[in-house]
Amino acid sequence: MVEFPFYFRDILSCYIYIILFVSKFYFLMKYSILLLFILNFIVRPYGQDFQVSNSSVKHTVNLNDYVDTWKFSIQSLEMVKPGGNSYANFILQEKVKATNKYPRKPIMLNPRSYNNFPEFLIENGFEGNLYNNKIPNDNTLAISNDNIIIAGINSAYIIYDLNEDSLLLRTTLNSITYSFTNLLFVKKYDPKFIYDHEQDRFIMVFLVGNKPVNSHVCVAFSTTNNPLDDWNVYMLKGDAVDSGHWTDYPAISLTKDDLFITGNLLLDGVSWQLGFKESIIWQIDKLSGYNGADSLEFNLWSDIKDDSINIRNIHPVRGARELQDKKQYFLSNKNFSLESDTLYLLSIENSQISGDPSFEMKRINLNDHYFLSPNGQQYNGKELATNDSRVLGGIIDKDWIQFVNHSMDTSSGTAGIYHGIIYNYEINPFVESTIISDSVVDFGYPNIASTGINPNEKECVIGFNYTSANDTNGVSCIYMDNNRNYSRFTKLHRGLRAIDRQSSTVNRWGDYTGIQRKYNDPCRTWISGMFGKIGSNGSWISSVAVSDTCREKLPHLFLEPSFQNGVLFPNPSNEIVYYDFTLEESLDLKILIFGVDGRLVDILYEDYVKSGPQRLSFDIQSLKVGTYFLVIENNGSNIYTKKIIKN
Repeated sequence: MVEFPFYFRDILSCYIYIILFVSKFYFLMKYSILLLFILNFIVRPYGQDFQVSNSSVKHTVNLNDYVDTWKFSIQSLEMVKPGGNSYANFILQEKVKATNKYPRKPIMLNPRSYNNFPEFLIENGFEGNLYNNKIPNDNTLAISNDNIIIAGINSAYIIYDLNEDSLLLRTTLNSITYSFTNLLFVKKYDPKFIYDHEQDRFIMVFLVGNKPVNSHVCVAFSTTNNPLDDWNVYMLKGDAVDSGHWTDYPAISLTKDDLFITGNLLLDGVSWQLGFKESIIWQIDKLSGYNGADSLEFNLWSDIKDDSINIRNIHPVRGARELQDKKQYFLSNKNFSLESDTLYLLSIENSQISGDPSFEMKRINLNDHYFLSPNGQQYNGKELATNDSRVLGGIIDKDWIQFVNHSMDTSSGTAGIYHGIIYNYEINPFVESTIISDSVVDFGYPNIASTGINPNEKECVIGFNYTSANDTNGVSCIYMDNNRNYSRFTKLHRGLRAIDRQSSTVNRWGDYTGIQRKYNDPCRTWISGMFGKIGSNGSWISSVAVSDTCREKLPHLFLEPSFQNGVLFPNPSNEIVYYDFTLEESLDLKILIFGVDGRLVDILYEDYVKSGPQRLSFDIQSLKVGTYFLVIENNGSNIYTKKIIKN
């Protein structure tokens, strides 16, 4: 299917309308209408729109200036009413269908072999935020190079100094928003924290209000690497496109230039089909936030569709070892489906301040399907909700993207983790995947972090919650090495009792697991997850290491002589010739040698070359003395031509 740029579509549309209103001939009008129909519904299958807007005026706050004396919280304990038409009821009904089709089995049919499983070390572990009467935990975590942790659950967070093994602050999200007096008594929830290791700063993002009239997204930037110093705080309107909806389920990521926030626009009191409007993306210049701009200018991306269907639950992909430059990737899938083979790969190229952002979306067909996951079982007969199959974590390196989401293991009927690796993501992406599972234990709310030292090393830690009818529940992880060997499923902390804070037979679980690599100590990964306690829920923070000492990076391979863009050398020559050049974008190249008379001597190369600096070399000993030309083409067009003299 052909995809035309939106500006070409608009020009073509204008031309057709001119024909319609100027032409006196009936057949031109008839066929112009047909062409318009084709243009609107066939030519552009992937829709999107963006507008530039501004946040509220900046407020500067210091976390020590506010004491939340009451720490007020209210949580609904009502069970889901059977037979309703809400999102929760729809998912429950679909899970019943999935469980009936793939019932639990007493043993795993094809148990995983652990003959050569990799090992890792469990290091620090401590209880993080105390239970605040909020369900679920919504764990999130960020750790700086100076060993300062900010960890949150739902409406509360702590700041912890690992160097001194001391709690610096325990407070609520009201400490960030107290100066917004019109929102002081509105609920705050769904925190997402991230550490920017290049700028050595923290960012907090969370939701305020859950009605269209009071819905906001709070974005807070630390002004230094010490979170107890001042923060620059801004509010984004939750009813982002003025449609009478509110924002839910945020996810965040950073590039070298921008902060990206994704969310869903929802409406309560209607069916799950009507309650979801669309998923949206905010693109914000992060330096404006760090530097305390009066307000944040941002790009708001909306109307993101596959044909006429809005893409639901878009998740931004984080840099595995380093922040991405100029391009942010996102993932989504058909997360409400009982079974699906569809993955969406989205990208936004160029920074917010460039004024020239572009959007692209690819639909990937998976060889291995993902399935709607069953709820987790507990020993008390109550279940833990695994929600849908949305992507919950993703990381990107130069040659791959890894991601995780819920899936049923149909061989055992248990709740597992779909771990996918996307290769060749820029041109023609394809996915290799594994279902991580256990024959008895259910896994929930996975997230992923890289432990790689060098480019494209696939090793990673996947953190998640676990539960079982034969045990309690808790926080766990699995390590995958560079050869894609998985470790044993390892419990980091075991809960004391079942999670049982709601009257429903299905209790909330998750909704997130916090995870981050330690950027200046990358063999270590920090994880924050949920476990059951007597009379409450708990949040456990733990670190794991893939070795007791981090190995050194591979030595940098310096070029001799140094890179000289656009230079062919030595010239004249009678042996090896080198040519340095730079590609602004990845291209299919054809590299040829011509004689001075225009005769083709030979084709040296014909294949795909990634963007960036390149050095090619070839031996000209076989050539006769004389003058030749090195020609580099893309799709028949010359990119570079260089004269070569053979002496």
